[in-house]
Amino acid sequence: MNMPSGEEPDVLSRIRKFNASLDALIRIYTSGKSSSTEFARIVTKEASSLLNAQRCSAWSLTPDNKAIDCVALYLANEDTHVSGLKLSADDFPGYFKAFLAERVIAANDAETDPRTSEFAATYLRANHIVSMLDAQIRSAAGPRGVVCIETVDVRRAWSPDEMAFAASIAELLGISMDREDRGRVFGQLEDINQQLSDAVEKTRVANERYDLAIDAAYDGVWDLDYVTGQVYFSDQNFQLLGESHEHPPTEFDWWQDRVHPEDIDGVLEYYEKLVQDDNPYNVTYRMRHEDGSWRWWRSRGKVVRSDTCEPIRIVGTNSDVTDLIETKTELEQRNRELLIAKQNVEHAALHDSLTGLPNRRYMEQVSAENLQQKLGKDRAASFLHIDLDHFKDVNDMLGHAAGDTVLCLVADMLRELSGEGDFIARIGGDEFVAILQDLPTAERSIAFSEKLITQLSKPVFVERRSVNIGVSIGIALSEGHVNDASNLLRNADNALYQAKRSGKNTFAIYNEKMRIQAARLRATKEEIQGALEDGISFIPYFQPQFLAGSLELAGAEALVRWQHPRKGILPPGEFLHIAEEMNCVAEIDRQVLRKSLAIVSDWREAGLVLPRLSVNVSSQRLADPGLLFSVEGFEDQVSRLSFELVESTYLDNTSEQVKQTLAQLQDLGVEMEIDDFGSGYASIASLVNIRPKRLKIDRTLVSNVDRDDAMTSLVQSIVDIARALEVEVIAEGAETASQIETLTSIGCDILQGYGLARPMSAEMFLETYGMQETASVASQR
Repeated sequence: MNMPSGEEPDVLSRIRKFNASLDALIRIYTSGKSSSTEFARIVTKEASSLLNAQRCSAWSLTPDNKAIDCVALYLANEDTHVSGLKLSADDFPGYFKAFLAERVIAANDAETDPRTSEFAATYLRANHIVSMLDAQIRSAAGPRGVVCIETVDVRRAWSPDEMAFAASIAELLGISMDREDRGRVFGQLEDINQQLSDAVEKTRVANERYDLAIDAAYDGVWDLDYVTGQVYFSDQNFQLLGESHEHPPTEFDWWQDRVHPEDIDGVLEYYEKLVQDDNPYNVTYRMRHEDGSWRWWRSRGKVVRSDTCEPIRIVGTNSDVTDLIETKTELEQRNRELLIAKQNVEHAALHDSLTGLPNRRYMEQVSAENLQQKLGKDRAASFLHIDLDHFKDVNDMLGHAAGDTVLCLVADMLRELSGEGDFIARIGGDEFVAILQDLPTAERSIAFSEKLITQLSKPVFVERRSVNIGVSIGIALSEGHVNDASNLLRNADNALYQAKRSGKNTFAIYNEKMRIQAARLRATKEEIQGALEDGISFIPYFQPQFLAGSLELAGAEALVRWQHPRKGILPPGEFLHIAEEMNCVAEIDRQVLRKSLAIVSDWREAGLVLPRLSVNVSSQRLADPGLLFSVEGFEDQVSRLSFELVESTYLDNTSEQVKQTLAQLQDLGVEMEIDDFGSGYASIASLVNIRPKRLKIDRTLVSNVDRDDAMTSLVQSIVDIARALEVEVIAEGAETASQIETLTSIGCDILQGYGLARPMSAEMFLETYGMQETASVASQR
């Protein structure tokens, strides 16, 4: 059974409801009145209500990542919470691997989804659970648990805004857990501090009692005759040093020879002052024990004077205070360690654990006054919002470890470029902020941006692989004074968007026009979100492909179009770059692929057998293991399906996950094409590794192929290489009869371009080619 994924038919209203709920939850969190467990109960009940899910739970991951403990499971039918459940990675290894690797698991059919199917026998069927939406609870230190949203007896097709809401509440729970951990650490540190304070106080009291005991019993008594220099030492003095004497020494040298060389001068100086000033004698120093060790002694005494005030004797006591000194030293060391621990906790709360830079929280806590104090009087400030251009491709194709390496390299570059008084922060993902001392003309921020762009325009080497990144920068000026930091960052963000629209790897300075553009962008993003929700707005158009020479229909390429309610049919150039920012290109790919396969199936029933369907596949989709399930239900068409790998820039550095996905697709019968060949960095070695069925020559090479001999030779060389590797060649962008003739003569197998046919709707394609003979039909004669 299928049903709409939310109660509200209006997508924007539902999104506003989600946002209002998140605002309310954030207010509850910031009030600080709820523990993480209480907060989890509030969140799970709210999520159950908003998502119309009968079960919603929050689970905490054990430190060894081997199990999850149920913090709160809300049962809507009973309006109650339960806890105490535990799931082990040994019992459900596939699920643990999935939720630790993916931020969101949307299992519309939990029993068949490979990420959740392990639960079928023991959990799903027992509780009548049909669909699951799980989001990873994550903190700065890594995964902390998972939020599980489950429907009973009803199958749900989870929408992107529901997935985003699940991810948002999971993030809130992670922040809540972090705060409670920090509070627990601070509490433990305060307990230790109190214990240390109590120990110091007890030591002080014990010391006073010890002093009183010494005054009464004397550990070691000594009596110096000031006139003769002879000294009486009681036996206790010798016992303190592990000595025994049949005839106890009476010379002053016995004592002096045993004082530590580093202490003797200070002790004798103190002794002289005692005689001169008549102050009480109280000094601590080290004495050599018979076993070679050093013991701490405290000597106290007073001068006995004659009637004429001349010193005649000095009497006193010696005490072994080694334990006391060592305890004091240990307490001082523990106090230092406590201070360092507090500083580390405070630093971790305000800094990015990967790069060591201040984090978003730190930046938001920096007030306007503090910024002005940092920058100095009569100094302007500029906010730079910095975003890496192709960072997601690095993560998708090379893995998160490579991405982390790139982030650290960029952080080091920013540190080197910044000066005294500047503020650099990483505010999330591949985003950084630089707050610079500047002049009203923005000279510093422009120079800063140009240097960073120059550095990141060069290939970056990660794990002995060359990676091309690039950076876009938005600049906002404070116009002579530091005003609200959030407004400046918002302006810099608008400028960043303009920089990306200008072709990336550049910078833009904020102006008022950008505010209007930003408002339009927000509206467009909401419309794209709505289009994804309704599932019907993104549709495929089909551009025919023809056999060179005979010009028989050889196939078609599916190209996405947006069926906009007001603007009509929009090409990808109008919206795809915005979808990339929203990280929803993979979902658009998925919808277009499923619709294309369904249309081709309908054509077959109508009598048109398409020889081959080519579909663009983004790097996001290549890195998604769920790509394999996208052809489910269309097994009869798989042998006629071809995926175009559009990110040829990274084919030489493809991750093992992507290679495995490609191999599995090829095993199913899906063919591979390398798109835009000749425009990027794909090497001939990549043709061997990927084993494509065909490659598509980039239109920039085709445009002058009939007028430029060098270009003709270049295209001929590509065709020759393809022939040697038994790879077919498609020439894209054939616009004129002359180009078509040249491309045919040099051996291209298939032609595509406006000179032959433009992209068209499914209905027009069937009407145009439904009665024509295709290459596949001709080949059967």
